[in-house]
Amino acid sequence: MPPSDPEPEKSEQKTVAVLLSTMRSGSTLLKALLAQAPDVSDLPETDFQKYGHDGGNAELEALSAEPILVLKRPGWFNEIGRYPRLPAHPRLKRIALVRDAYAFGLSARKMTFRHLPFLQRSGIGNRFLIERYWGGVNRRLLELTQEDPETTLLVRYEDVLVDPIGQTKALFEFLGSSQTEGIETYERPKSYSWQWGKDDGGAVIKSLRVQPPRPIDYADRKLFAAIKNSPQALKLRRDLGYPDLP
Repeated sequence: MPPSDPEPEKSEQKTVAVLLSTMRSGSTLLKALLAQAPDVSDLPETDFQKYGHDGGNAELEALSAEPILVLKRPGWFNEIGRYPRLPAHPRLKRIALVRDAYAFGLSARKMTFRHLPFLQRSGIGNRFLIERYWGGVNRRLLELTQEDPETTLLVRYEDVLVDPIGQTKALFEFLGSSQTEGIETYERPKSYSWQWGKDDGGAVIKSLRVQPPRPIDYADRKLFAAIKNSPQALKLRRDLGYPDLP
């Protein structure tokens, strides 16, 4: 009796979307919005970079029952040049989330020196934050969108604040979600809590609604100068679609 043919391998059914960004670029908000779709996961911050080994795809798909997994984990200061290390999932999509340099710098300095407010105003670390970290990570994210535009979508945080409904509608379509309408409100996570350090955890995220952007006055002249005097930062801002500085 001839041996029976082996059973065909089951095809991957889930979509895995990684939300890529620097810290303090709005990834908590964007993931909360996307998680409102009935077929999108609502997971705590998950380091998708550790699933590149054999069997990693099965482990990824076991994280949640929804057919679309959205995993967010910003790049850290010590990962410049190595982030992101992407899993080799056959249905991988990348959302490259960027935030303009000045607003990012204010927020990143507040996070870094939150217990030392005098250092927030000192200008220490501005060049590293802007040229090395913000520039290094976002340059790589821009490269990803250029290398594979079909599976990578560039999203500006500021656009989400101005037009959350239009931006989320486009993202749901990009992910292949059954959610066809954009949204501007969201719920608290059901199985975990937002934590400062991993998520945002502040009053704005807890408002459960996208807040309009605040006017930027560029009052921190040292941070402004670190951007204005950096040819690399100015070019990257233009490449990301941001208007020239005043």
